[in-house]
Amino acid sequence: MDELFKTRLEELIKNSGHSYEYLAEELGFKSKATICKYAHKQICKIGPSEISRLAKYFKVSPSWLAGFTDDKYYNI
Repeated sequence: MDELFKTRLEELIKNSGHSYEYLAEELGFKSKATICKYAHKQICKIGPSEISRLAKYFKVSPSWLAGFTDDKYYNI
């Protein structure tokens, strides 16, 4: 997992004002520890489906969240 992903995910979580527990429940993760570990780079591999799920929830581009582009939102 890239440092940029971690930074961007932490930013999204902080700006959401929600707890890890709330986000884990909303996103369908097994526990709050999973999303916390993604944000703190304790889980090094995250699949495209998880990135997509996170991006959809936060209404950002999956490519931006993954660090592939600087375009935060979809270009429609």
